[in-house]
Amino acid sequence: SFLLGLLYGDVTIPISEIFHPSGVYAYILLNIRLPTLTVAILIGAILSTSGAVLQMLLRNPLVDPYISGTASGGAFGAVITYLLLMLNLPFSWIIYFQPFVAFFTATLATLITIMIGKKSGYLGLVIGGVLVSFIFSSLVTVILSVMSAKYPQIPPLTFWLLGDISVVGWFNAIILSLFAILLLYFSLSN
Repeated sequence: SFLLGLLYGDVTIPISEIFHPSGVYAYILLNIRLPTLTVAILIGAILSTSGAVLQMLLRNPLVDPYISGTASGGAFGAVITYLLLMLNLPFSWIIYFQPFVAFFTATLATLITIMIGKKSGYLGLVIGGVLVSFIFSSLVTVILSVMSAKYPQIPPLTFWLLGDISVVGWFNAIILSLFAILLLYFSLSN
């Protein structure tokens, strides 16, 4: 799939240009396709590591960031920051803290799931996580639906929530690499 990611996109690159690219193909490979594929691989590594850590911490092999509500909680935090920005409220500067707001709401969703799971046991954790995930996902859908008529910028946000990583560069890949290395180090050391 890595090779297919290098070859196919808006511009199809001949396989002969992969190892010795020139001209436009070199620019596309080095500045668009390689950073995007690098970020995609790193995101996969981070998601799988976070899933494994959640399973170990909660001692439940069925838990992952999507079942526990963590992913939808984070998406809710991200959408809230965009909502505040688009409503032009006095504290719309919060968009600059979007990753922290998303992390906070993801943590909140996970803690709610854990509280439900403590009261109802092993399967209650999974059912509680699905419930929390549905609640936060529904809130995201409602916010996007209400805003989409008034603000045409919503489709890019929707694609971003669906996993779009089309606008990344080497800077993003380097920052994500550092985060992935730290995450892997701390998760393997404990």
